[in-house]
Amino acid sequence: MIYGHGDDGYRYNTLFKANFSSNVWYEGTSEKLLSHLQEQLATIASYPTPNADELATKIAAHHQVQPEQILMTNGATEAFYLIATLFFEKSVAIGIPTFAEYEDACVRNQMKINYFDRSALTKASFDEDLVFLCNPNNPDGFSTSVSEIKELLTTYPKTVFVIDEAYIDFTIEIASCVSLLEAFDNLIIVKSLTKLFTIPGLRLGYIVCPETIKTRLQQSKMPWSVNTMAIEAGKYIYDHYEAMKPNMSVLLKYSRMLQQQVNAINGFKVIFSTTNYFLVKLDTPDAAKLKDYLAHHHQLLIRDASNFRSLDAHYIRIASQCPQKNELLINALQAWSIQ
Repeated sequence: MIYGHGDDGYRYNTLFKANFSSNVWYEGTSEKLLSHLQEQLATIASYPTPNADELATKIAAHHQVQPEQILMTNGATEAFYLIATLFFEKSVAIGIPTFAEYEDACVRNQMKINYFDRSALTKASFDEDLVFLCNPNNPDGFSTSVSEIKELLTTYPKTVFVIDEAYIDFTIEIASCVSLLEAFDNLIIVKSLTKLFTIPGLRLGYIVCPETIKTRLQQSKMPWSVNTMAIEAGKYIYDHYEAMKPNMSVLLKYSRMLQQQVNAINGFKVIFSTTNYFLVKLDTPDAAKLKDYLAHHHQLLIRDASNFRSLDAHYIRIASQCPQKNELLINALQAWSIQ
């Protein structure tokens, strides 16, 4: 897609008061992490390790898997494109609405794409070679339990399931599927550090998968795709993981409050979510107009969700912030509703 994702404030000549368009931790990047990275600036004079192996080893220990099961990537998006190369001209099923880069990666690899309703996953059947599932899903927060995914892996052993867990830490409703890797060889898990630790500009993600799949992925991956500063950030995070991990219960409390407040405004219907982000359906197909209105008149940024497959101009996506910023949004939406 390139253009059309959230966090597109670059399109406006505006200093935003709050950004509700990007599903990242609302308090921003850790000051301690920023200070550490400043101390590491001189290391950019040398090439990074080709596969960021030292970081992969730390992550493997964190997940209690083998380093041979971890492949570092330039954000989660590189992972999706790498995975698709293994299935050139084969078939794939994608649960929609969802992140557009799954589809783009599959189109690039000339795959036959079938779509299904993400919220009806347990009622679907699969004979495709590959399935992409965002869990919890972006943009609606819909989630699937580990037991339900285990049933899919068991029922369709010839289909490889890619579980995108970029937002797994933004919910307490479900757990990671990493525990299933020991028993299933048709499972690939994609993870991201950029959302939870607010480092999207560094582009840092990774794949957790069977060693045989990692070996094949490695053959398609270019060296040095993860830069030195991203590696240093990842190493610092996993050396201080428990201390750095945000208190998600606080953010989810703010999200529940915001969802209720938005839903109470005339013309707005919230599709309730157990994550920090959620969809809102407008009574009128004015997502783009509302986005521009909020940007120009209130210096607030939201996500126009009309370009998600199966959605239209009735939909926006909001990611909760702190109560003070959420109040700015509520006041702005109320002003819009009485125009």
